[in-house]
Amino acid sequence: MEDEEEEEIVQEDAWAVISSYFEEKGLVRQQLDSFDAFIQNTMQEVVDEAPDLVLTPEPQHKPGQQPQPQVVLNTPLLLIIQTLTKLNRPDT
Repeated sequence: MEDEEEEEIVQEDAWAVISSYFEEKGLVRQQLDSFDAFIQNTMQEVVDEAPDLVLTPEPQHKPGQQPQPQVVLNTPLLLIIQTLTKLNRPDT
């Protein structure tokens, strides 16, 4: 191993690696993988670290009916989205 000379990495080598990466993965694969990781992991981590949410829908011009606040406690993000959808469409 001591006899082997280390070759210097030149710009052509770097471009060969970059070209090979894009041939294998495509131009947007890294962006899509990053977005998927954000949706699957990071968004839930943000929710987990945030204080409890109190969601109160706006009155919908229904006499005698007051909207009830709902507290969302450290809830999986999908459940929060479903709750928001139900608050925005109470008839569903």
